[in-house]
Formats: sequence, C-alpha cells, structure tokens
Amino acid sequence: MYREIDWNGVWKDLYEKNTETRGNGGCASVWASREKARMFLTQSRENPERIRHVIESLPLRTDSTVLDIGAGPGTLSVPLAGRVARVTAVEPAAGMAEVMEEYAAEEGVSNLSIVRKRWEDIDPAVDLDGPYDLVVASYSLGMPDIKTAVEAMCGVSSGWVYLFWFAGTTSWEQAMVDLWPGLHGEEFRFGPKVDVLWNVLYSMGIYPNVETVRMEHTRRFSSIDTAVDEFREQYRITSPAQEAVLREYLAANLRRENGGGFLHSGTTTRVRLWWEANGCR
Repeated sequence: MYREIDWNGVWKDLYEKNTETRGNGGCASVWASREKARMFLTQSRENPERIRHVIESLPLRTDSTVLDIGAGPGTLSVPLAGRVARVTAVEPAAGMAEVMEEYAAEEGVSNLSIVRKRWEDIDPAVDLDGPYDLVVASYSLGMPDIKTAVEAMCGVSSGWVYLFWFAGTTSWEQAMVDLWPGLHGEEFRFGPKVDVLWNVLYSMGIYPNVETVRMEHTRRFSSIDTAVDEFREQYRITSPAQEAVLREYLAANLRRENGGGFLHSGTTTRVRLWWEANGCR
C-alpha cells in the first residue's frame, strides 16, 4: 500500500490547497514588487545565520559553477559569486530580479547572470550555460510538480544537487494557524513539507543525505501600524473587522524592544537534502 502512494500527487494537492488558502498566484506574483523584494533582502540580512548555514554547507571551489534556483533578491547568489567562478540565478519575480541586480552592483559582482523565468519554464539548452558543478534550491520549492522540477535539476548538474526545505510549522506559519479561523472562518492549510519531499525523492530512486537544524527567525517592525501594513496582504485583510483581529493579535504577540520598535521571533526547523547528481540516474 505504501509503495502505491503517489507522493508527487500528494505534493501537488497540498501545494494547490495552500495556494488557494493564501489567495496568491504563486511565489512570483507575491514578490513582483521591488519594495517587497528590498524588504525581503533586509530581513535576510537581519537573519544571517540562515545564509551562513547554507553557504558553509556547500562544496564550493574557486572554479565551481553554481545554479541558484529561486534566487530571490540574491541572498545566496551574490555572496556565492564572490567565492566561485560563475553563478546563474533563476528568478521569475520582477521585483526580486531587479533588487538582485542592484545588490550585485553594490557588491561589485560581475560573474552573476540572471534568468527571469520560473524553473518550470526553463529550457536548459536555451536559457542555461550548464552543466553546473552545484545546483541549489534554497527554500524555493514553491512548485506544483516537484518531481519534474527535481528531474530538471538533476539534468543540469554534473556534481551535486542541494535542496533546503522546512519541517513542521514555521514560526511565521504559526501566526496564520492562530489567526486564519478568526479572519476567514476556516483552518489554515499548510503547503507540502520535507516529509513529502523525501518520499518523492525516494520514489524517484534518489536517497539523499539529510541534515536537520533548528534556527531562530526574527523580524523587526518600527510600530504595530508598520506590522499591520506588512501583514495586511499576506493575511488577506480586506475589512476593518479583520484588521482589528490582526492588530489585537500583533499587539499581544510582538515583543517591544528596549530601543523602540517591536520584535517577532520564533524557531523553525530547516532541513538540508543533498546528493550527487549521478544518484539521479
């Protein structure tokens, strides 16, 4: 019975239900705004442990070529470019790609190329300059067909494939779990986590190495009003009554900092899965 489970179908179902719950058109549409992309980069810099953990876990050489899938505003691609020969960043969201270009220019990076497409729409022969020594997708697996996505990653790697994803409820999802019934009259529906990902890989004959680590994630806000403004779209706030529910929750759960402003922090379980590309075939 276990072997008959279509784990890629389970992934798709959870992905679609989560997308429906959150009411967005996918990751690229969420991060189309340059302002949101800049905010994301700032938040990433405020949580350097995650970036450091990912980079230090990769088998990098000065002559390495790296493909970064779902590169965001360049939180990995730009620092990686300073350590290797060449980086290709795949990023479909306009705001993210624009901020990545700015970040690369600020850091004097010239060996980074950006492909503004969804990974699912990439034609490796046309869009990429592979194969790559290292293919990385760091917390960027918001794709409905993960099996096909992983097959494509394997197809352009001559060395290693590294995936980073989540286990359990993340610190930012906990607020959604708490608020969703009061805001929308239904339970929050999670997207697929690493348990499903592992089973998809196993069903493909890929048996990855696995490392699990717990990390604190922190976000800072200058005021409750700023926090409400930032969360309004993410929590699908469309009425004064919903905003009042959100404001009350934030006032009760954000911690005031000594120097002013407010802090939201929590611990999230993050998982690294990696394997040699020849293990794909």
